[in-house]
Amino acid sequence: MGRRRKTRKVLLRPKKTLPKIFTCPHCGAQLVTVKKTEDGYLVVCGNCGLRHEFEERPGWMPVDYYNAFVDLYLEGKIAPPEKAKSGEAGGGDEAL
Repeated sequence: MGRRRKTRKVLLRPKKTLPKIFTCPHCGAQLVTVKKTEDGYLVVCGNCGLRHEFEERPGWMPVDYYNAFVDLYLEGKIAPPEKAKSGEAGGGDEAL
């Protein structure tokens, strides 16, 4: 005479990964990407155009470049791009 064994369900938790898209420190949009270039890495926001290029550093991952990007922005070393106003950029109403 034997007993029935109770079986336990094994809960599989998804493996945690680092993000690939980040939040912009200037506009707050979640559109900042880190792209590899020939010279290093380019961190650019797809909404406001805030960008900075870094030299490649051994051992750094894209999240490290993003964190350095945010630090530089908060220190004031990266300025947000200024949008051209319609009156200044080559209007066709010039007097001859």
